Amino acid sequence: MTRTVTLVFAFACIASTARAADPTGPEVLAKMDHALNCFKDAIFEAKLLVKQGDGQAREYGFTTSQKGTKRLVRFNSPGDVKGMGVLVENESTMYVFLPGFQRVRRVGGHAKNQTFMGSDFAADEMAATSFAPSYDATLVGQDEKNWIVELTQKKGLDLEFPKLKIWADKTMFQPTKIENYDNSGKKLKTQERLEYKKDSPEHWQPFHIIMTDHRRGDHKSEIVFTNTKIDSGISDDVFSVRQLVRGN
Repeated sequence: MTRTVTLVFAFACIASTARAADPTGPEVLAKMDHALNCFKDAIFEAKLLVKQGDGQAREYGFTTSQKGTKRLVRFNSPGDVKGMGVLVENESTMYVFLPGFQRVRRVGGHAKNQTFMGSDFAADEMAATSFAPSYDATLVGQDEKNWIVELTQKKGLDLEFPKLKIWADKTMFQPTKIENYDNSGKKLKTQERLEYKKDSPEHWQPFHIIMTDHRRGDHKSEIVFTNTKIDSGISDDVFSVRQLVRGN
């Protein structure tokens, strides 16, 4: 009898220790936001593939420069959008440069939920660099490779996607899958981040992102990264409206 009680107590201690080792939702979120931005600056070269009505995909080539919360996206192909740029000063301030008109337009809040270049990525999603400023996190599960957290929008905010469910890799704490929901719990979009490669001593980069919009009949768009450059010393002057107009 004593031996049985001892074994039960031992297993209870082991289970308790395992539970204690699990991170909390806010801890996973903090580590994920750090993993997404663990560099001083970065340059990403990529292709955006947007599925057309005939089943073919239109390809846009672009380069993104990032420093802190600031981003500059510059399109280099195809010809009809070459030179177009998007400057993100922060999540609430964004500018678009249209080379055909030689004009800069500030993007209003109502337009940030619109599709980015006709893709399934929204301009707001392209601007976001972290999740913690907008969401609170709860750990809801795990699988062999990922922590699973549920994010709910902070009080006072009115986001297009008030709920997110994110699978964060247990080793690198980068998102491997993101599901977007409305307030009723209906799944609206799914994002998969694949083919991670280490491009600096600390940073991991997904070289393939697939976005599926379930509101558009599971329409898909993809971003394929071709090169990344971390901590090259980008000047703050790059992230200005003046530089947006001048180009590279």
